[in-house]
Amino acid sequence: MLKPMKPQTGMPRNLFLWILVGLLVISGVIALVSAFGGGDDGADEVNAVYTNAAATVAAQQQGLLPASPTATAAGTPTATATFLALPTASPTLFTNPSIPTTSSGSSSGGSGAVGCNNSVFVSDVTYPDDTVVTPGQAIKKTWKLQNTGSCAWTPTYKVTFISGSAMGGVATAIGITVASGASGDVTVDMIAPATAGEVIGYWILTNDSGQNFGSNFYVQVKVGGTTTGTAVTSTPGATTPTVTATSVTTAPTAANNPTVTLTCTSDGGVTPQYKFSGTLAWEDLSSDETGFRIYINGVVVNTTSANATSYAVPESAFMPAGTPLVFGVEAFNVAGSATTATVSSQCP
Repeated sequence: MLKPMKPQTGMPRNLFLWILVGLLVISGVIALVSAFGGGDDGADEVNAVYTNAAATVAAQQQGLLPASPTATAAGTPTATATFLALPTASPTLFTNPSIPTTSSGSSSGGSGAVGCNNSVFVSDVTYPDDTVVTPGQAIKKTWKLQNTGSCAWTPTYKVTFISGSAMGGVATAIGITVASGASGDVTVDMIAPATAGEVIGYWILTNDSGQNFGSNFYVQVKVGGTTTGTAVTSTPGATTPTVTATSVTTAPTAANNPTVTLTCTSDGGVTPQYKFSGTLAWEDLSSDETGFRIYINGVVVNTTSANATSYAVPESAFMPAGTPLVFGVEAFNVAGSATTATVSSQCP
């Protein structure tokens, strides 16, 4: 006859297992909260976690306690709950995404945009890199540039030397109007050095306010051996070589008696400003010049061909009445430049 079972007076074994699970859960939650940091709200979050965990354990405990003792037949094995430890995923801490680094640069470098002015080099129109020239050779270097700014370039914008070798070149007005987005050719007259070797010079555009802007650009040539001096030739049957002197080019004679005739136009304002156009003339006293450089207030605005005796001055921008105007004419060839002949005027 079966004996009645005595009621269990101790806590069920399963209860200890569930309490252990609860403690592990609480420990994991605390570790996560600590890992992600916290400010003043951290304590409240931990308290909330403790409260929820305690309620969960209590509910599990109530579910484990039997409502009444259960009889078990003698000899029947008692089933024992086995705790299965499941692997838990380790929390992954958030990391800041890597920020890619960028680099920029230009083969020509530059000062970049200045106000509404900007430019970029397009191509070499004359004398591409490493062109071989002779010592003292006249170089009319032309670059094609694009206006990448939002305002047009006026004819009085200049090409300005910044570093390297200027090869006799000076700040030169571009002499053309280039609209935004359009391209134009700009030119500077230079003379190759007398010494053989590689030469490079960097230039940049300058606006009417004297500010350099855009990408700089350069001229790079290779100066070959000298072409002047004394040539030594041998005559067949002669006992000594025949020495023949070669001609040596000298700088040209300066232009003489420059004159300028201007037409002045007022803007009609209360304090009127004037723009001008006209004709610059001179006497050509040289027979071996390559051409003449034309200056207005010290800036090269154009060049002429050899044997020229006049230049049509293009219409200028408006400027205050009485602004001094100095016009210059400079003869040049491969050997150098003559003294600049000047004449002054003003509007009105």
